Amino acid sequence: MKRIVLLTFLILKVNLVLGQVKGVVVDESNKPIPYVNIWLENQSIAGTSEEDGSFVIANLNGNQALLFTAMGFENKTVNSAEVGKVVLMQSTIALKEVKLENPRASLSNQIDVFDRKKVHLYYGLGLTQWSLAKQFTFNDTIQKTPYLKKIIVKTQSYGGSSSVRVRVTAIGPDGNPGEDLIRDNLIFKIKSGDRISEWDVSQYQLKIDEEGIFVVIEYLLVSENQYILYDKNKKPYLHSRPAIGTIPSEEVSFWVYNKQWKKMDKRNPYNYPDEEHYFNKYIELAMSLKLTN
Repeated sequence: MKRIVLLTFLILKVNLVLGQVKGVVVDESNKPIPYVNIWLENQSIAGTSEEDGSFVIANLNGNQALLFTAMGFENKTVNSAEVGKVVLMQSTIALKEVKLENPRASLSNQIDVFDRKKVHLYYGLGLTQWSLAKQFTFNDTIQKTPYLKKIIVKTQSYGGSSSVRVRVTAIGPDGNPGEDLIRDNLIFKIKSGDRISEWDVSQYQLKIDEEGIFVVIEYLLVSENQYILYDKNKKPYLHSRPAIGTIPSEEVSFWVYNKQWKKMDKRNPYNYPDEEHYFNKYIELAMSLKLTN
């Protein structure tokens, strides 16, 4: 039996609540901005705007401050009583300097290849938004083929398709995921079921330098990713998709974000019969990279 690790409570009881606000996020030209993260003051995720820029935030306790963040836009804080229309300004943050050589694409490699049959442990979405990240350190293979072509991940999205945001970042000064190396809003669809998902980023011609990179997967709190299940008493519960597969490892390369980044540097203490090969191992995302020169 495959198990999903709950980063927080995976099952959310559906209740009618007070303190709900609705609105839309737009740019300076009044164009809707999709997949904007909306945060509470305590750094918990409150929601994500839909493809049309609309959003609904529930469970608000009075007039709370909401922080709106989106790739390529300036952050903005708005009181919940004033969120009918939220206008975000284009960001003026300069990109990290990158090398300008064009890839020759005469040679290809793949690093961190995994066996999908050995993936039995998955990380899923809970009450708050979580991000999962894998660190890729510079090595001889990257030196020969340094341009990032595709990101390959083992995914589960039962009950329908789903969407995630993907970020490629530098290594921050604290060793955690740092500055974004691609400033576009990378939203990738995950098809329904249990599968290998491949995400093409070759158009950005991103060259991995000797510092290495993180690849970050952000869950999105949008309606597409949510569905209702019922318990034995026929009570409704809200579930979210997708889940991301993991493999056992002797190396530490896995980070998790909820309010702050956490390095998953503790060996797995659980010895479940169907997951014996994870026992006393580090957990690593089932993620590999296709590279070219």
